[in-house]
Amino acid sequence: MPYRGCRIAVGTKHGKEQQFAPPFEAVLGAHLVTPPDLDTDRFGTFSGEIPRTATASETARAKARLAMEISGLPYGLASEASYGPLPGAGVQGHEELVVFVDDTRGIEVFVGERTMVVPGHGHRVAGLAELPPHMAAGLPTQALIVRPAAGQPDHVVKGITHLTLLNTAIMAAARQSTDGLAVVEPDLRAHHNPSRRLVLCRLADVLARRLATRCPACSTPGFGRVDSERGLPCRICETPTDAIHNEIHACPLCSHCVAVAVATTADPVWCPQCNP
Repeated sequence: MPYRGCRIAVGTKHGKEQQFAPPFEAVLGAHLVTPPDLDTDRFGTFSGEIPRTATASETARAKARLAMEISGLPYGLASEASYGPLPGAGVQGHEELVVFVDDTRGIEVFVGERTMVVPGHGHRVAGLAELPPHMAAGLPTQALIVRPAAGQPDHVVKGITHLTLLNTAIMAAARQSTDGLAVVEPDLRAHHNPSRRLVLCRLADVLARRLATRCPACSTPGFGRVDSERGLPCRICETPTDAIHNEIHACPLCSHCVAVAVATTADPVWCPQCNP
């Protein structure tokens, strides 16, 4: 089994090793190591004090490599999330990328997931009474952050899990703001964001199983889905639809790839000819 007994450095300061470790240990027999006091915030923060200047994939890679450098290990693991409009979907959502870096083989393996499940949206309020009830109802599981709405962008209180602290933070932020309002938002960091942790658990399992799969051509671990092809033909008229026809599976090292059929025909409800 690839990576059995290997130690893998995790680039996180927000406890993501708790989501990554179970499938990596169960599927691969690998052990995760999280360097202490790892400053992954240098690559950007959700709350905006430090902007993310690189892409999500570049940022995830940088986190993994930072952990590898500090730990001295040749294997690294990290993730990066984006919240906002989903590409091509026109709706708000969450996109998570997880990368595994293996310097012994010279490979990187990415897996990702897009979901419309988000932990909430920001609200501008003058006091706790103006905050929609569902925001406070998520405490303490889903934490919140509070900042002044205008004039003091760096005065942010994160990780709020109790109503008393939330009220205190809102009053302080409103006083600091030039318009007398505070912004209350969900804390999107993994250790304060249960919906994100579920995504990380799923992706960790997908990645571990992919790393357990060797390329049929060169035996490199990490063979798996990298893309998809749409155009599944309608069951009635055979017109290509927008449904996925094939998944493209490829090796992270050599050029070997194969198309794996997802289905043979599409329901006519998705057909532009039968159901225009």
